[in-house]
Amino acid sequence: MKRTKPIFLFILFLSSLFFFPEAAWSFQEKKDPEVRLMVRFGENEWSLDLREIGFDGIDPTTLNQDALMNQIRETIEKEVNRKPQPAYYKDRKVVPHQLGVKVDRQKIKLWFDEIHDYINRPVDLPVQWSMPELTTKELLQLKEKVLGSYTTFFNYRNVNRSHNIYLSAKAIDHHVLMPGETFSFNKVVGIRSRARGYRMAKIIVKGEYSEGVGGGICQTSSTLFNAVDMAGLEIVERNSHSRRVAYVPKNRDATVSWGGPDFKFKNTLSKPILIAAGVRKGMLTIHIYAPSDARHFPREVPEPPSEKESIREEVKEKKANLG
Repeated sequence: MKRTKPIFLFILFLSSLFFFPEAAWSFQEKKDPEVRLMVRFGENEWSLDLREIGFDGIDPTTLNQDALMNQIRETIEKEVNRKPQPAYYKDRKVVPHQLGVKVDRQKIKLWFDEIHDYINRPVDLPVQWSMPELTTKELLQLKEKVLGSYTTFFNYRNVNRSHNIYLSAKAIDHHVLMPGETFSFNKVVGIRSRARGYRMAKIIVKGEYSEGVGGGICQTSSTLFNAVDMAGLEIVERNSHSRRVAYVPKNRDATVSWGGPDFKFKNTLSKPILIAAGVRKGMLTIHIYAPSDARHFPREVPEPPSEKESIREEVKEKKANLG
């Protein structure tokens, strides 16, 4: 009877191994506790398994620092890092600026020697913030001072030409030019095509009148030239038509053509400037604005032809062309 109990217990143990093999496995191996770096930024959270990159959970020297930084680059930085976005106008409405943000790798590397202080609990992601070149406040200050302004007139009953003037004026309206930047009319306005809404209207080719898509936009570029010249800014490129036009004084025009002549000027001020263009029933007005503390040296420009003179000359040119 004394030997029965030990034998019975041994048989019971063997039976438990047969019917519950996972219990036997648990005797042989215990699962290591998780070791994670739990990082948060705003509403986002990331959990990085440090055992996957060699950390034994005890000795900081077993942490593969290069592998961890690579994980941070491939996961966290791709979601967090962004360049600063300046404020700008869209359809005359302010689109606020966005700060730039970048993961601060140097501060993360300081965690490594004291890694136990950062594992298995949420830690805030260290980042660096950067300002855009133009903030919302600075954008709103651009209309404090008029540097130059010019108005030209056209026959609004010429529907196609009027439409082209409107489209090109809208393209440059509320365009901001930073200090040292060069404005290109062709680049900002873009290609003049039917697909973009431009229509057939009168153009000048080698001294003769013809029809072409986008006819009339040279009135926009010429009006802009005179406003820019009045503001005292540097004219980089300007070309005149091969014959006189009715809407500006002689030699005060600026012809443009996609893939050809362009009108360019440079913002030589230490402050940003803003172009404002508006069309209203046969009248095109362009203002050049800047902050109130902008220093500039204005130039005198000749007055434009009156509305009656512009339309009379336009009609006269049309009759001469038909003849």
